[in-house]
Amino acid sequence: MDQQQKHQIRGYEFHVAGALEKDGRYRGMILISKRGDTLQVYAKPVLIETPSSFKSVHAALIEASAYAQELIYNGAITALLPAEAPASGKPAPQPPDLVGN
Repeated sequence: MDQQQKHQIRGYEFHVAGALEKDGRYRGMILISKRGDTLQVYAKPVLIETPSSFKSVHAALIEASAYAQELIYNGAITALLPAEAPASGKPAPQPPDLVGN
């Protein structure tokens, strides 16, 4: 990744980056670190790649930023993100059953 820019839109926090591909072109990438709808923070950012690649990293960054905004504003981003993780892997503790003692 050559360059990164941090963005915040509607509670979503993300970086856009341009990655150099084997053919010498750059692909835009969006790294989501916080969801705006549930405010869940991801320990490891969720990667979303742009569908197009470009000859310059600047064009890839513009595409990634525009694509992220489009996904956020039309609500399509929720389908690309993992479901919210439960607060804990353990079930809630149950009170003791005192009936019949």
